[in-house]
Amino acid sequence: MALVKELEHLKISLDAINLATNSFGVENFIGVGGFGKVYKGEITDKKGLTQTVAIKRLDRKHGQGEHEFLTEIMMLSRYRHKNLVSLLGFCDEGEEKILVYEYEFNGSLEKYLSSNDLTWVQRLKICIGAARGLEYLHNPFGTQQRVLHRDVKSSNVLLDHFWEAKISDFGLSKIGPANQEFTFLVSTVVGTLGYCDPLYAETGILTKESDVYSFGVVLFEVLCGRLCIGNRDDDPNRLLARLAQRCYEKGTLEDIIFNGLREQMEPKSLEAFSSIAYQCLRREREERPTMADVLAELEQAFEYQENHESGKPMEYEEIIQMADSEHPLVYTNKKELKLLLSSGVLIDWGKRWFSLSKNELNCEMISASEFSFKGSESVEWVPHPKSRFLEVAKIEDSHDMNIEVDIETFFLSPGITYAAYLVFKYCNTSYFQEPEMSSQPIFVGLKYKLKEAEESSRSHLADHTNDGWMLIELCQFLTCKKVTKLEVSLYSFFGYTSVLLEGIQFLPVEQAIIDESIQVENLHTNPTNGEHKLPSDYRHIIKMAKDPVPYKITHRELYLLLSNGILINKGQAFFYLNQDGLKCCLQAASAVVKYHESLETFHWISVRESRFEKVAVCQSGYEFRINCNTNSHMLSPNTTYAIYLVYKLPKDIHGVFECPLEVKKFHRYPENETKLFLLTSPKTPVIGQGHGKNLLNRPKIDEIPQERKDGWMEAQIWSFITDAAPSSINKELEVSLCDYQEKLTGLIVEGIEIRPK
Repeated sequence: MALVKELEHLKISLDAINLATNSFGVENFIGVGGFGKVYKGEITDKKGLTQTVAIKRLDRKHGQGEHEFLTEIMMLSRYRHKNLVSLLGFCDEGEEKILVYEYEFNGSLEKYLSSNDLTWVQRLKICIGAARGLEYLHNPFGTQQRVLHRDVKSSNVLLDHFWEAKISDFGLSKIGPANQEFTFLVSTVVGTLGYCDPLYAETGILTKESDVYSFGVVLFEVLCGRLCIGNRDDDPNRLLARLAQRCYEKGTLEDIIFNGLREQMEPKSLEAFSSIAYQCLRREREERPTMADVLAELEQAFEYQENHESGKPMEYEEIIQMADSEHPLVYTNKKELKLLLSSGVLIDWGKRWFSLSKNELNCEMISASEFSFKGSESVEWVPHPKSRFLEVAKIEDSHDMNIEVDIETFFLSPGITYAAYLVFKYCNTSYFQEPEMSSQPIFVGLKYKLKEAEESSRSHLADHTNDGWMLIELCQFLTCKKVTKLEVSLYSFFGYTSVLLEGIQFLPVEQAIIDESIQVENLHTNPTNGEHKLPSDYRHIIKMAKDPVPYKITHRELYLLLSNGILINKGQAFFYLNQDGLKCCLQAASAVVKYHESLETFHWISVRESRFEKVAVCQSGYEFRINCNTNSHMLSPNTTYAIYLVYKLPKDIHGVFECPLEVKKFHRYPENETKLFLLTSPKTPVIGQGHGKNLLNRPKIDEIPQERKDGWMEAQIWSFITDAAPSSINKELEVSLCDYQEKLTGLIVEGIEIRPK
């Protein structure tokens, strides 16, 4: 009874139960199950809200008792999902053991199997919902235990007011470890005749594949419009599972499909549905699919059917009908309607925001009110003047958010690559203190995990929007169907405490392809145009050369020499002219890494690929400083220059060097003169069906790191403009990882290159 004591907050008094059911009056009786009789009633909670409920009263003559009672409470209090029935409370007084559930208005699936009113599309949606519930139990989100239901059948699939499927009756369920391919439990055989896995019945060994078998029987019940066991004992087709297997193998499945359904079905939809149902009934467990596989195939069957029936995306007028009726949109033609939708409209009872992109692609945003906040005590719902929704979530401690997101899109354009963004902003002591707007992204270090990913991810950079919010990319996907599911856990932000969460926005990815195989040209290659003139101060450059320049050399030969590049400053810099005849210079790490503490974090090695005798290898630490000294003879006048860090990464960089680095001027300068750059290209997770080069919506930074043709990498860290008469430049820059818990160990720095942008 320790479990019951832990769940005191769910306890409901017997007096309240009697009041709700009119003392279990006949007029409130709605059915009977393995646990006992079920009654309908109304319960008023502690907040004064009245809710319609289903009340199960244990009757031991049905074969169940205290064990099943406690199991049901444990399962439904620990495992919560929109496709599992919701336990609202229980009563345990004297001999009475009562369970109180959210009332599912449409009853069980069993009642509608032979109903002509239940269309093929509705049947597909119900099966998909039930599959999602079972898939969650078999691979529970955020837990190391797997739930085996043991009594999957159509009477245990309940339907709510919107015909959403809910798995129910967990009294016979078992828990096993989830960290192994197969969960074997030796168990007393229980279940319902016709649904029970034959191998489980023969051996007593229970696995998750036993639930898969039972679900396969339910799928054929839905397809054939009948229960799994016929009424006549002498009927050779009494057992539906055997009949369906024979008909599928002979290609005569159409003979047993429920009347009226065949005419509704798209052939590919029937093929996908019947194929996965048949696979569920295979005798050998290893040949049966997982519930994740079943769910994927059912969604594919639904997609085939939906595309067949709709033939085109939802029209704008249909979306408008779902908008806020209190503030109707006024328009006279479709052009005006599109213009209005470009600004966005609130739909789906205020839970979604629909808009059109500049290319007239559908965009969708789902409110944070649809998230699951496990640490609900740290969440406050507040209005915000710039939010699209009535309220936003204010999280006081963003270091430990513990938020689960399980949402679906309904309105995205098909065949388009979308990115999912978390929409948020930081707040300080005042609820709505606006951060300083900047075109530069900011470092946020969001840690999160997509359900289908093996490991958690970090999204480091967020962009500002025009309305003051920020976007941080979570993943990308190709819309193969109208409904796309996103399941993600949000863990923490780095370095901040209080945040406002508006929701998750789905925006089409920009179509500009970024080819990560592009290599930066060595800009000191021989020019093809011989008309460039030597710089007027070329003699000063020649004087700085490490090796003597021949005295007798023509201007053209000297120009070619400088275009190929020469070592200067005793071999500490490499000077060259680019193809436009502008001055460029690569300075060695030994000349620019000047800060004495930084020198202690580097050791110096010789590498064949470098023009310099030594390069710097970082041994530890998260920061270093660069002293960029250039005299006036090394720069061209009236030119915009960029400073690039030239480096190499160690061979094994899995999970490291992804954090951005911050560059700021050191000493005597305002600290807000900063810039972020990356050592590696950001890697956005791709879910579902993606395609090759789809990492397109990059953060708005000046340049993504590029590989040079000389084998080194480069990243732009600063820029400046020279005057008409350039003077010497002395810039001391501090380079540090945004997350000081990370390290730069193994980073190889050749130096910095200064060249025109």
